[in-house]
Amino acid sequence: MIGPHEGKELELMLSGEKHLAAFGDIIPVDGEIHELIIPEKKFKPYVDSGEIIRYTEDHQTQNNQTMRYVCFTTPPEIWRAHAYIFIRKRLYSKEVDYTDSIDRLIGYLLGYHADDIEDFLNQFATF
Repeated sequence: MIGPHEGKELELMLSGEKHLAAFGDIIPVDGEIHELIIPEKKFKPYVDSGEIIRYTEDHQTQNNQTMRYVCFTTPPEIWRAHAYIFIRKRLYSKEVDYTDSIDRLIGYLLGYHADDIEDFLNQFATF
């Protein structure tokens, strides 16, 4: 979900306004996902200090590629990462259909306000 947190995830997490930042991409042949896609280095000092928890899972796609999900959470909110990846894996494997309700749930897990979630849904309803 692209929205008002994009590029500001770490800042919002450190201020206590956000409790989950989630990223994902197919692992390329060289094994290195670019920092612009998953900002591992940016979060690393806070992960090392224990201020933020890093949680990751890889899974095979239907076309035999490896999808990597990386979530960063505040310590008491690790459940958000587990729920986010659970949902994403089911969407990616087509076990679950993509619906507005799923987008609302993902938006909630990512810490978006209800108005921002509805604005996002309305923006894409016109396509």
